[in-house]
Amino acid sequence: MVLRRLIVLLFLLSTYAFALVLRLPEFDRKNGIKEVFLHDHGDRIEYTIVFWDEDHPNTLTDLLYDLYRLYKWGRFYDIETFFLYPDRIHFPDDFCDSETYFQLENLHNQAELSLDQFEHFNGKPVVYISTWNHMFSNKPLRGVSYLNYKVEKTAFGTRNDAERKYSWRKNVKLKLTLWLFFASLGSMLTTILLKGRSKLCIVVKGLTTTLIATIAMLNAQGPEWLIFAGLIFSLMGDVFLEFDSLFFQGMLAFFTTHLLYSIAFFKLFGASAWWIFVLIYAVVLFQYVFLKNHLGKMKVPVLLYTVMIATMLSLSFAVLKHEIYYARTLIPMGATLFAFSDSYLAWDKFVKKLPLRNLMVLSTYFLGQLFIALSAVVT
Repeated sequence: MVLRRLIVLLFLLSTYAFALVLRLPEFDRKNGIKEVFLHDHGDRIEYTIVFWDEDHPNTLTDLLYDLYRLYKWGRFYDIETFFLYPDRIHFPDDFCDSETYFQLENLHNQAELSLDQFEHFNGKPVVYISTWNHMFSNKPLRGVSYLNYKVEKTAFGTRNDAERKYSWRKNVKLKLTLWLFFASLGSMLTTILLKGRSKLCIVVKGLTTTLIATIAMLNAQGPEWLIFAGLIFSLMGDVFLEFDSLFFQGMLAFFTTHLLYSIAFFKLFGASAWWIFVLIYAVVLFQYVFLKNHLGKMKVPVLLYTVMIATMLSLSFAVLKHEIYYARTLIPMGATLFAFSDSYLAWDKFVKKLPLRNLMVLSTYFLGQLFIALSAVVT
């Protein structure tokens, strides 16, 4: 049974994966296609297209619409389906012969068009993405430049299979990730409130990092396990930094975290542009110049730690070279918050006491770690 299914899958991929051409407006490439699911129904092939997101033309409406979609459908991803027959294409409710890409009315329509009604490219029918919410059409919009979309990742399955993979309502792992996300936020706030007021803080602080590490563990594949390992060292660092006598051990634990993150980012995305390294190293080392006169015997350890932070932060921006929608935001933002937390803590410890120390250090630290852990869901 497994062998037969594999043979059918290979046949589908070789026969239908490029049986048509999808064209997406170049200006909306960031919401491009993440994955395509194919399923053979005998007389037709089901195409289920998974887009990274869909952006409403109004920014505020888009934010509210994203929250609505996350609640109703359990995902930010946009999923659309149509059927390819030997002589026609059927769009159940996602056809729109639009006048503009940002059209807001008359979006979801049913249509069944013969293949003769489509443009052809290298003998294959061309399906245009015609609106911001990824309706389809057989006609291009006037004055719009398009990308011929190469289907780089194709899966075997139906619309239901796509929903089970990308919707937390149908995916147990995603549902657990969502609950862990909210639990870690609650634990983070509790840690901030207890810091300096109760010895219980060390327990809740460790719990917060454990919850975040569990998110990474649930979703890790390949190099992402290095992120999980980094979070384990962060947990050790959290404990060490609660005791002044173990500050060096805490710094060593977090040095290892930055090292593991750096390796993970490089393995996943390669190196960042050279100018990013130059800019970040300049900023971070400039801060070290102001710190060094206050460091005493810690000059060399802090310098090495500073270089490691700069390396991790620089490599986090390598994801910008790739069209991985959510990771392009989560990883650089998470790394920046993590680096800011370290900088604020160093200035507070070695130079002078800063206002709102616990709030500034802990909130940016935990949010940074949380964003990096969540990147494992989408990379």
